[in-house]
Amino acid sequence: MIRNPNAPDPDSTLGATSDATSDSTPGNSPETATGATRRRFLQGSGVVAGSLVLGGFAGAGSAQAAAATGRAALPRGFKGDMSDLKHVVILMQENRSLDHYFGAFPGVRGFNDKQALRFQDGTSVFQQKGTGGHVVTPQVDDGAWGNDHGAWGDVNHRKWDLWVQHNGASCMNYHSSAYMGFYHSVAAQYTIADQNFCSEFGPTDPNRKYLWSGTSNSETGNTDESNYSRPWITVAEQLQQAGIDWRLYSDNSGDGRQGYVSSWIGDYGDNELKYFKGFEPAGLSADDPKLKPGTGLIWRGNAAYYSGTTTPNDDSDVNLDAVLKDLHDACQPGAEHPLPAVSWIVAPYGWSEHPGADTMHGERYTKKVLDILQSNPDIWNHTLFILNYDENDGKFDHVLPPWPEAGTAHEYAGAYPLGFGPRVPMLLVSPWTRGGHVASEVFDHTSTIRFLEVWAASLGKPFTCPNISDWRRSIAGDLTSAIDFAHPQPGPAAFPDPLAEKPVSISADHMTPRALSFQPHATLSEDRKAGTVTATMTLAGGPTGKALSFQVFPDKYQPFSSTPFTVTEKKSRTYVWDAKANDGKYAFSIYANDGFVRSFAGQLAPAGKHDGGLPCVQADLVKGHGKSRAEVKFTLHNDGTKRVAYTLTANDYAGETRHVSVAPGETRVVTWPTLQGYYDVVLTVDSDTTWTQRYAGRVATSAKHSHQHD
Repeated sequence: MIRNPNAPDPDSTLGATSDATSDSTPGNSPETATGATRRRFLQGSGVVAGSLVLGGFAGAGSAQAAAATGRAALPRGFKGDMSDLKHVVILMQENRSLDHYFGAFPGVRGFNDKQALRFQDGTSVFQQKGTGGHVVTPQVDDGAWGNDHGAWGDVNHRKWDLWVQHNGASCMNYHSSAYMGFYHSVAAQYTIADQNFCSEFGPTDPNRKYLWSGTSNSETGNTDESNYSRPWITVAEQLQQAGIDWRLYSDNSGDGRQGYVSSWIGDYGDNELKYFKGFEPAGLSADDPKLKPGTGLIWRGNAAYYSGTTTPNDDSDVNLDAVLKDLHDACQPGAEHPLPAVSWIVAPYGWSEHPGADTMHGERYTKKVLDILQSNPDIWNHTLFILNYDENDGKFDHVLPPWPEAGTAHEYAGAYPLGFGPRVPMLLVSPWTRGGHVASEVFDHTSTIRFLEVWAASLGKPFTCPNISDWRRSIAGDLTSAIDFAHPQPGPAAFPDPLAEKPVSISADHMTPRALSFQPHATLSEDRKAGTVTATMTLAGGPTGKALSFQVFPDKYQPFSSTPFTVTEKKSRTYVWDAKANDGKYAFSIYANDGFVRSFAGQLAPAGKHDGGLPCVQADLVKGHGKSRAEVKFTLHNDGTKRVAYTLTANDYAGETRHVSVAPGETRVVTWPTLQGYYDVVLTVDSDTTWTQRYAGRVATSAKHSHQHD
């Protein structure tokens, strides 16, 4: 179900289901609740006449069922750990946001996201205002249109309310489910990451530098292209030094040095290795080891343009066969230069999805790559294919990216924060990501490098990219939370023809979230004597050194702006609101990724005042153990002299409306259920119409993380 951006505010239409007169009523389970369970992750897209039915995809249903039984038997040739992975193949395409491609896809945090940013006028991030004040909402548009990127250096855009003013009304548009049928089918069969961000709020070249080297070195534009000038080391060079085979596949049609072409051939200047000094071909003799087929650094990197062009220069299947010939040949049994451990693929402009190059040609290109890999079962069954996108091209995405505080080392160009940029799609195709999963740990382009580091270490050939900042390493995961090596589901997969333009019909319970081992939290405390309220932001669990980015927005009384905080398990952070400046009033919200929201509002009572009802709440996140479910425990107190009637209302996921009366000086405890760890509940009281608290997020549902940060 797609969230209608024009629908009434979900916070103003909270539906009561059944009332509980006291806290003694047990929380209803997600499976048995009627009318109260908000099944965002389990919503289907409905059955569309003539649509592709997910159950018809080869191997998907039976493999998923086998995994669900917990059956210990492994397929032949699998050990059930990372050693089963033999090849990583990476294809980075151009300029699409996650909402643009997958906002209407069931199971991801898309247009039906109830935890999205809200503005002070009560509208949501899906309701963007133009320069004249008119409201623009997401609309279906399957045209091959582009956008202006807007002003990269405008820190004011971090309020996430200037999309239309920066990029034009068309930036809000998204592709239909039918037009995206191929990519939606891949996501439905495998894994999609819905918290994957471009590394920099900038254009193509800086973001691609993050993929190949871990940094843009503070570059913010597309300049000095393919001139072999950047001096820092790339991951490709580190793989070479570590003794790990690798290769970049691209068509090198051009007209000499810096001579890339923008058509159905060439690399569109997107082979970022040609920007680095280590791949400089000029002045080398013909027998230089860097040029040696099979092993040479420059040969492997396809790092020199050749004069002339691959033919035919059109959008035919014959062209696809020609521009992908090297990849095809590498995947054949007995190949002269077999598919290496690590491969990058770079598409020509017409196949790259860069607007106005259209999506359908990109789907055809990606399908050809998957068909080539699948043609050799020994490769297909031991390969992780990563499809990602360099940046969003100004196209709208509603989720706030992580944001470093001012002064964070290596994360600022002057006063401008480099990252993160908006969400971009990432699909993970492999036997270990099969079954229809949503991975919701924060990732960026350096996450792919981090995964290669983990894998290389498992091979006994470790390397560490020196260019990834400490802050970025703490914020972005290494992809391992999205991958289950213990339960491989190998075998062929059926992918629809992109030209068919048919939507995918997904059963209501198909897409499932990958578990995470950490949980963010934020609680409120009052200091009536000082006239302040303080939000304390914390993080529990996760790999060593894990961090989350929180952002605080005033909801009233102060100008709308974002204040970022980086939080780790060892270092909580506090945000202090001076209520004295607003006659004791406060109202602000805290956002983090994966649907985390805290909203606090009310009227701070003066010091020494106890007459009337005075609500005070303590919230605790309780992990599930064994058969017990993850839940949220609310300790409801009354510091006043009159009874306080609390109302707890499910805004999303599991739960029902609860009424709890707390006598003066007393405390009542309420446990709140979760749906696969997710919760969203709003608390109000009868004693103060301005008082409200909202708690949304996810309780950790995994006991451990498969990799520890260095």
